[in-house]
Amino acid sequence: MSTFTAAAIIPAYQIIAISFGTTVQEASYLTSLQIAILGVAPLFWKPFSNTFGRRPLFLLSLICSLIGNIGCAKSPSYATMAVCRAIVAFFISPAAAIGSAVVTETFFKGERARYMGIWTLMVTLGVPLSPFIFGFVANDVGYRWIYWVLAMVCICLFLSSFLMEAVLTSLGRFESAHLT
Repeated sequence: MSTFTAAAIIPAYQIIAISFGTTVQEASYLTSLQIAILGVAPLFWKPFSNTFGRRPLFLLSLICSLIGNIGCAKSPSYATMAVCRAIVAFFISPAAAIGSAVVTETFFKGERARYMGIWTLMVTLGVPLSPFIFGFVANDVGYRWIYWVLAMVCICLFLSSFLMEAVLTSLGRFESAHLT
C-alpha cells in the first residue's frame, strides 16, 4: 500500500495548490516528502518487527496510517497536510520493509517465487494504478476524498486481519501463537 498511497495525490496537485494557495510544484512536494520517508523509515521497522512480531507491526501501521489519512483529509493548511503525509509515510512503510520477509516465512521454497512475484507486482502497480483511480475521485468528489478512501482501505485491511484469523481458526489452519 506504500506506493499506492504515495502516488494517490498526483492527479490532484493543481486542486491542492489552489486549495492551499501554493504552487503546483509545492503541492508535488507532498509526494516527494512521502517518498523520502518511505526510503528511510524501513530501517526502523525491520528491527522492530524482529523484536515484536510482524502482525502487531502491521496492525499498528494500519491504525496510525488511518489516523494520518484522516488528518490529511481534514488538514486546514499546507503545513498540516505535510505533517500528516509524513506520519502516513512513516506508518505505511512497514509493508515495504517486511513484505518480502512475510512472503518468505509464509510459503515453502517451491511456492515462494510465485508469491514473491505477486507481492512485487502489487507494490509496482501502486504507482500507475493509484493516480488513475484517484484522478476520478479528485475530479468527481474532491481531493480530500482521496484521503477518506485511503482511510477506509486502512479500516478494511485492519478488520480483514481479524476476519481472516477467525476464518482460518474455524478451518483449523491457524494458531495465534504463529503470528507473534
